[in-house]
Amino acid sequence: MKIIDAHMHLGECRIFGERITEEQLLGYIDRYGVAVAVVQPFPGAPDVVDVHNRIHSLSIKTNRRILGMANINPRLEREFVAKELTRVLGSLNFVAIKLHTAGHAVAPANPSASILFEYAAKYRVPLMIHTGPGPFSDPIGVAPRAEEFPEVKLILAHAGFGVYASAALWLAKKYNNIYLETSWSHVYDLAVFIREVPNKVLFGTDLIENVPVEFAKLEGLKVSDEVRELILYKNAKQVFNISHI
Repeated sequence: MKIIDAHMHLGECRIFGERITEEQLLGYIDRYGVAVAVVQPFPGAPDVVDVHNRIHSLSIKTNRRILGMANINPRLEREFVAKELTRVLGSLNFVAIKLHTAGHAVAPANPSASILFEYAAKYRVPLMIHTGPGPFSDPIGVAPRAEEFPEVKLILAHAGFGVYASAALWLAKKYNNIYLETSWSHVYDLAVFIREVPNKVLFGTDLIENVPVEFAKLEGLKVSDEVRELILYKNAKQVFNISHI
C-alpha cells in the first residue's frame, strides 16, 4: 500500500530545539516505504531560504519522493515573503504552504497571515495550519479564513493536538475545505476522526522520533484496508494534487 506523509521537516529549529538531517529523512522514507513525504522547514530555521533549497535538492535527488512545503514567517517584510513564496511555488514546484501559528506567533485571522492565504489561493495549493494549545493555535480561529478562502484547502496540523480535537473535527465536518492531519493526535481522537470524516484524514508524522508511533496508531485501531488506503495515500494525493505516483 502506498504511503504519503503529509507532515515532515528538514533542518534545524531554534524555537523547539529540533534537527532533522537529509540522512535521517531519506532513511525514514526508505525504511517505511514512503512513496512521498511532504517536507517543510521548521519555524525556527536559521535560514529558511537555504532549507527550501535543500528540500528542492532532495526532491530532485529522489525523483520527487520528497515534495516541498513552504514555511516562512509571515511577519517578515512582505516583499521578502512574496518573493520567496513566488520562487518556491513557481520554479521549485513546492506543493503547499505552512502557517505555523505557535512558532511564528501569529493567529490565522491576523492580517500578517493574509499573504499566506493569498498565495495559497493564487497558486492553488493547500495551506497547512499548526493547531493545538497556545494563544494562537486554537483551530476555531481558522473558521473565518475557511469562509474567506473557500477555494483553498486548509489542513489542520495535529488536528487540534488532543486538547482541541473536538473543535478540529467540528470544523472538518462544517467546512468542505478543511482537513485533519494526524500527527500527535490521541489514538481515541483518531478513531473518531476516521469514523466521522474518513475522507478528510491525512497521515503525518512531524518528527523522526514520532514516526513509529504514528504507524502504530493505525495498527492499533485495526482499520480496514480501504480506510487505511484513504488515510495513508488517497486523501493526501487529492489534497496535494500529487499526480506522479
